[in-house]
Parts: sequence; C-alpha cells; structure tokens
Amino acid sequence: MLRALEDHVEAAERYEAFLEEGVRADEAMRRSGLGYAAADIYAYLTSKVKGRAAQRPKQVPWRK
Repeated sequence: MLRALEDHVEAAERYEAFLEEGVRADEAMRRSGLGYAAADIYAYLTSKVKGRAAQRPKQVPWRK
C-alpha cells in the first residue's frame, strides 16, 4: 500500500512539473513572438512515428 501511495505522489509530481514546463514554454513563446506552424509539427511527428529521419521544424513568427 505504501508503494502505491509513493507511486501516486511521484506521478502527481511529474504531472505538476509537466504543467509548469508548459506554462514556461507558453510565456517564452508570447515574449518572443515565435512558434511552430501546426502543419510543420504534424509532418515532423508523422515522420518520427513512422521511423523516418526528419528535420525539426523551424520557428516562425506568429504575431502580425
């Protein structure tokens, strides 16, 4: 039972860190005005999932 509680606490801590990282990334994106085109991300991830080599997408300005 103790191990199950420890596992749950560790999972909750990982989730919290994941959310915090997302908030920091969002803040950085808003400050820089740079992001990634959804189509470029989709193509990149599709290639990676299929085991193909893929170049990481380049950041593009998202503000006008």
